[in-house]
Amino acid sequence: MLMEGCDLFHVLHFDRFSKWMQKKDFELTKPYVVTSGGTDVNEKMENPISKDLLLNASVITVFTDEARVKVVDTYPELKDRVEVVPQSFWVPEDGDSGDIDLPVGYPKILVPSGIRKVKDVLYVVNEVEMLTKMYPELQFVITGEPLDKEEVKIVKAYENDYSWFTYAGSVPLVSMSNVYKWADVVLNTSISEGQPLALMEAMYYGIPILARKNAGNESLIIDGRNGFLFTDPPQFKRQLLQLMNDENLYDRISKKGRERIANDFTLTKEIQRYQKIYESIRGEQL
Repeated sequence: MLMEGCDLFHVLHFDRFSKWMQKKDFELTKPYVVTSGGTDVNEKMENPISKDLLLNASVITVFTDEARVKVVDTYPELKDRVEVVPQSFWVPEDGDSGDIDLPVGYPKILVPSGIRKVKDVLYVVNEVEMLTKMYPELQFVITGEPLDKEEVKIVKAYENDYSWFTYAGSVPLVSMSNVYKWADVVLNTSISEGQPLALMEAMYYGIPILARKNAGNESLIIDGRNGFLFTDPPQFKRQLLQLMNDENLYDRISKKGRERIANDFTLTKEIQRYQKIYESIRGEQL
């Protein structure tokens, strides 16, 4: 078995992995690192099935300081074993749009998000409908996995009712660069977040961000500097109008977003951080 030849393990998504361990009656017999994403930290911390996995980890990594506080508040004994390692990302350049039919219009609002309750993708839809009176060619597109059947039904009902509303479904990674470049703004409406890769990708391409205020989004966005954070749908509407009516502001937000990603969230930095963690566990240089 491949796992028997490993010196250490790196577990992603501790809730899913814990359930898999239980189902397969599998036991970790070597040192391991656990990386905890947003859903795990925000919703699964006190799940008994995950507790032993977390308490016996050599190191737990999280994406933000706020997530570290949540882990330590739940399990104080982990205080010296939780490290913050910001994410990075990779998106293939010059991707093929494939069969994705992206509508023509302005402004083009993109919501790159899986469909589940915590993502709350319809949070600002009423405001968007009002905006179509000012912008008859406005387009609102959601791309992402259909993760919750009931939520998907609601989303598809909106698509049937409104010509400006499109749910494009899952998009291959190779196609996402063209999807981001299609957008005039990228929107995040999540109730909670870890550290959303989709926003990092959009900022990399210089697409201004409008994001619901939560700890994960705040870890990326300085409101009014490299994006906007809103606390309710009317504020979202005001921010979008501000961006659309001020070309200089739009360009500045775009530039600062690119700079934020280039300075703080590079793949090289993430690799180096994890290499140091592995070395500390092994007690030798890898």
